[in-house]
Amino acid sequence: ENRIIFSSDAGFLVYDEISNKFSKYDALNKSLGSFSASNKIIPAGAKKYWFINHGKMSLVNLAVPGQIQIDSSRFSVLDGRMVQYYENISQISNNIYLVSVDDGFVIYNANSTANKQKVLKLPSILIRKVEDITDKYVLLTENGNSNEEIEIPFSRNNIRISFSLPYYRQSKVRFQYYLEGYSKQWSEWSSASQKDFTNLGRGSYVFKVRAKINEESISEITEFKFTISPPWYGNNFAIAIYLLIAVGALIIGKRIYEAKLKRDQEAITLKLQQEKNEFLKKETEANEKQISKIQTEKLQAELSVKNREIANSAMSLVYKNELLQKISEEMTKLKDENGKRLSEDQLRKIQKVIDDGMNDERDWNLFERSFNDAHESFFKKLKANHPDLVPNDLKLCAYLHMNMSSKEMASLLNISLRGVEIRRYRLRKKLNVPHDKNLTEFLLEI
Repeated sequence: ENRIIFSSDAGFLVYDEISNKFSKYDALNKSLGSFSASNKIIPAGAKKYWFINHGKMSLVNLAVPGQIQIDSSRFSVLDGRMVQYYENISQISNNIYLVSVDDGFVIYNANSTANKQKVLKLPSILIRKVEDITDKYVLLTENGNSNEEIEIPFSRNNIRISFSLPYYRQSKVRFQYYLEGYSKQWSEWSSASQKDFTNLGRGSYVFKVRAKINEESISEITEFKFTISPPWYGNNFAIAIYLLIAVGALIIGKRIYEAKLKRDQEAITLKLQQEKNEFLKKETEANEKQISKIQTEKLQAELSVKNREIANSAMSLVYKNELLQKISEEMTKLKDENGKRLSEDQLRKIQKVIDDGMNDERDWNLFERSFNDAHESFFKKLKANHPDLVPNDLKLCAYLHMNMSSKEMASLLNISLRGVEIRRYRLRKKLNVPHDKNLTEFLLEI
């Protein structure tokens, strides 16, 4: 195509003048296969080229337009023998080439009939030995090539079969094997010359193996027949014993079955009665649970109503105390009809009325009765566990149980915010509340 191409580790590249870019030459790379990443290309004349890819060589013929002929199999004997990075093939005369290898030179004559590609007839594969690998290597046979079938004890059913191809050339040999009675298909081609089989069951097996040189020469299939004998508990005598045991078991079983059938008939009647009783019992329990649930829901509803009433009562007290406090603050500004400030005696009398209203025990008694209705055991437990608590302590406990703010408690107790904090501190000491425990949470758990 009169185009300039470039080689690289990723394959051949071609320059596209339109896009002004290099792109992969996919058609050529696909045709060359693994030789598309060749590290060296040497002209061989007549539109032929030597392609060398990391120790492997092939002769590529580009003489026919649109076709690429690759010949690599006949040179596979030299695979890995060329000096890496110093590979060289020189044409010393017409169709005669000198190839440098790690231990000298090799002459290739393209016209010689000895170099024409032909399929080699390979000899039969030899079964070298069969070993038991159950716990240690024990030789079972040294020659598996006879037509006689060998018998292997069941206790030695983990075996290794070693094989080889008596081929003297330096070509790479690959094997493929198949164990009839065990494998589902032939294995992949591999250079391994032995194969392990473990936990083989009783029965007859045929091990088949064949070899391949290059891609054309494949040997005949060699077969090795062997049998894994049954275990001691699977031989004929054992089977006969099993049959006798089975017959005896059937007779005994029949008698047991008849006796059991009678017992079952009696048990069915009893079971039906028990199931009926159980059903009635479950129905009763279900009804009781439903009643208990309804009662619980009713009690919870009543408790919720009572809690709301307590909260409303408490907020009313807070509002009343805040109002009285505001009146107390504002009364200093009061004046008589003459515009004069009230006397200290008058102010004291008014302040006493306000103080009596803010400290009215009737408000607390009303609140306490409502609180006891909703939480009847709260004060009882507090007094029982902490008899040294005074009424003001009990009030503070009730307000904390209702999760009131410090400002609200200060209004109800007619003290300052600082006074509330002091009482909280003293209450913690009386109740022995741990330092890492919240006082409100402690009271809610009572």
